[in-house]
Amino acid sequence: MKQVIDLLPVVAFFGVYLLSGTLEGVEGQDRIYYATAALMVASALQIAYLKVRRMEVSKQNWFVFWAAIVFGTMTLVFRNPLFIQWRGSVVSWVMALALIGSRFIGNGHLIKRMMGKVLALPDRAWRDLTYGWAAVFATSGGLNLLIAYNFAEETWVTYKFASGFVVPVLLIAGSGLYLYFTRQIPMMPASEASQETAKERALAAELGGKVAEKEAELLANAGRRLDEASSGRPSTGENP
Repeated sequence: MKQVIDLLPVVAFFGVYLLSGTLEGVEGQDRIYYATAALMVASALQIAYLKVRRMEVSKQNWFVFWAAIVFGTMTLVFRNPLFIQWRGSVVSWVMALALIGSRFIGNGHLIKRMMGKVLALPDRAWRDLTYGWAAVFATSGGLNLLIAYNFAEETWVTYKFASGFVVPVLLIAGSGLYLYFTRQIPMMPASEASQETAKERALAAELGGKVAEKEAELLANAGRRLDEASSGRPSTGENP
């Protein structure tokens, strides 16, 4: 659910940009400003929703929110779409730097702190994923400006909408392929693994006990039948 909420601002930006182009009285160059205002409102609603639902508002959420407010405000005040176009690159590059910097500052890899609760990987895997994710964000930021400066505004808006869905897919799919081809199969975290091991041992002990009880019951029944058969058999010293 949180992943869907994270996409709300980019969906609002793209939707309002398209819708404003169909409205009478809205000039073509003004579409980007309506879309920018929608982005700012959607970003604020995103934070408000997370707060009301008592969901975690990460540092990344706050950074993206303030980037939308600051760059959006400059876009509307100075009537210059370059500010909002640069916003995407700045956000992507800061995320790339944060990922790389987390290897040297703090308690380890940023990705590991985000995903370590569901994945247990060797340090080499976390390191490679960190550099891989940073490369994707850095490339995304560069491609954003390349399209902004060399293509029509409509092309850039379409790219921003598509990248909002494509980049997360690239990160997840790329990580999965990397782990698969390097044979670094994700393992269950140690705490959960120990719990599962304890459950398996308890289940095995329970099954072993039931099997032992069944064997004892079968032996007892066989003994009774032998006793019954021997008591009904004539003795060897009896006359015919």
